Amino acid sequence: MSQVFRERAIGMLTAGMSTRAVVRELNVRFSTVSRLQRRVITPAQPNLHIQHLHLQDRLRPATWTAAATIGLHNQRISAQTVRYHLREAHLHARHPHRGLDLTAVRCRIRL
Repeated sequence: MSQVFRERAIGMLTAGMSTRAVVRELNVRFSTVSRLQRRVITPAQPNLHIQHLHLQDRLRPATWTAAATIGLHNQRISAQTVRYHLREAHLHARHPHRGLDLTAVRCRIRL
């Protein structure tokens, strides 16, 4: 990909075009355009906010924290990003329960 096409693709992405639209416009592969995008870096302030929330409530799942935290440029962050930042601070998020919820009838049957 020439320098002219690179600059044009970056300009389109910065202007708000989707990656797929840029791919169609320039007739290149998706991976070529996706490599041009800069990775989003979470600043230190939300990082401390994430740690603080999990120190207050150790049973809090990462999905709840992700929903409550706003990242760079008012964009939501993913639960995986929350887990990553907690792992850096040597903390862990609780995994949400997956399975059947026990009703009163099922509890009696199990006992």
